[in-house]
Amino acid sequence: MKLLMERWKKLIEGEVIDFPQPPKVSDNDIQRLIVLEDILGKFLEKFYGNQSEIPIEVLERMEELVNAVEESLKK
Repeated sequence: MKLLMERWKKLIEGEVIDFPQPPKVSDNDIQRLIVLEDILGKFLEKFYGNQSEIPIEVLERMEELVNAVEESLKK
C-alpha cells in the first residue's frame, strides 16, 4: 500500500513513473524475420512451381512458423 501511495504522490507531483514495457522484438530481429519470410516464400515458390500453386494450408503453417520465431525473439 505504501508503494502505491508513493507512486500516486509522484504522479501528482508530475514525476515520471516508469511502467514495465511489454516485451518486443528489436528492429534488427524484425529485419531478420522479413528475410526469413522471404527465404521461406522463395523456397515454397520453387517447390510448388509458382506462388499461386502453394496451398493455403502451407502458407498458414509458414505464417505460424514466422510468428513463433517472432515470439521467441521478444525481449
